[in-house]
Amino acid sequence: MQNFTSSSFPLLLLILFSSLACSKPEPDVKPTLQETIEQNLKIELNATLQPLSTTDPSLPLNDLTFLGNLGNAKIVGMGEATHGTQEFFQMKHRIFKYLVEKQGFRYLAFEYDLGGCMALNELIQSGQGDIKSWMSQQMYFWTWRTTEVLQLFLWMQDYNRNKPDSEKVHLVGVDCQFTLQAVPQLVSLLNRYDRSFATEVSNKLSSITKYELYKGENFNSIQQARNGVLPQINAVGRALNERAASISQLTSTAHYQQILRVYETIVQAEIIQYNQIISAETSLTFREKYMAENMDWLFSQYGNIKIALWAHNEHVAKNGQFLGFNINSLGGNLKAKYGTAYQVIGFSMGSGDFKAYNLLNNRLETMKLDAPLTNSFNFSFTQVDEPSYGVKLADLQKRYFWNSRLSSSRPFLSIGAGFNAERVENYFDTIRLDQLYDVIFHFDSTNPSRVF
Repeated sequence: MQNFTSSSFPLLLLILFSSLACSKPEPDVKPTLQETIEQNLKIELNATLQPLSTTDPSLPLNDLTFLGNLGNAKIVGMGEATHGTQEFFQMKHRIFKYLVEKQGFRYLAFEYDLGGCMALNELIQSGQGDIKSWMSQQMYFWTWRTTEVLQLFLWMQDYNRNKPDSEKVHLVGVDCQFTLQAVPQLVSLLNRYDRSFATEVSNKLSSITKYELYKGENFNSIQQARNGVLPQINAVGRALNERAASISQLTSTAHYQQILRVYETIVQAEIIQYNQIISAETSLTFREKYMAENMDWLFSQYGNIKIALWAHNEHVAKNGQFLGFNINSLGGNLKAKYGTAYQVIGFSMGSGDFKAYNLLNNRLETMKLDAPLTNSFNFSFTQVDEPSYGVKLADLQKRYFWNSRLSSSRPFLSIGAGFNAERVENYFDTIRLDQLYDVIFHFDSTNPSRVF
């Protein structure tokens, strides 16, 4: 080993100082304004959100007690950011269960045909019958023909066993796009009054008991088809009006009102399908309006009740554009009539898998969202420590940075039944989140619903 003498010490000092002089201190990098804003948004959201312990509907509901104020609402809308996400469906099951057990709700209004839900509700009310078999054979929308929705209906059926009618939960439909199940349900209800009249109605409407009423290559052929459809529908309407007193007397006023409402959805479906050929925007306007009218009918039929409403985010949203169209949504119609008695829960995701029709090959597949747009609300929701949570927007508005964020329009994910992976940006609608929803449930990652 080399020995250093005192004469070498000045040389060592010179080397040391030279080394220090050549090394530069690390620059003091300050965060950008946008980074500072995002960090503060994260801090405020972390302090406001309610973590979710599970999405499993069979487990305790303690993490949902922050929804207590929803008990003051007459209608609670429950959305979904895609039609094929397991976590959204399971969470809506949990929310409905909470509303039933803790807030006195007894009705679940579903984005499915009113007539079809009447038939399914009979199984739920009786506590008997094979719900999965009914769904497999009758439910033409794959979006609801899932294990998650089946579990919800089975829970409702089981909940009703050994309970008096006043405590039972009910499934009701509000949609009206098709006549396929409305006509058989109308005939079934009429059979309790007069079998021969029911057969007469069945014969009159047999030609319109199908998925699509109008198929044609040009407007004239479609118009000709409509000229054959309308007289049949109108004739049944006149017959029902003529027999109003008789049907009410032999059954009940409530039963006659059910008959009349199912018939009305046949009228609604014809208008929606005809206008779909003419203008998609006009057809959607009618559909949203009619679904709101069917919700109103539930209150007139069943009295002072509380209803949870299951539909897509854009249907339940309180106002604004729907799927890019400047029309009033179902939720917008309800908000206009019921005000703060209508409360809405929207759903958000960061990334993950979901079921949808692949619009590139027209197949039902498991699709993937790799990441949200960086300027979207969804991106901001992914920046916190919790992977899944609920948050009241009114509480976020009390926070400085989130109050500013919520008062501006930003992209928010909205995927329907179909998805084009090459046009992901098209599925982010630019909206004012606080004007559309009261509560947001967010999931950083998701799994596809299980279609059967």
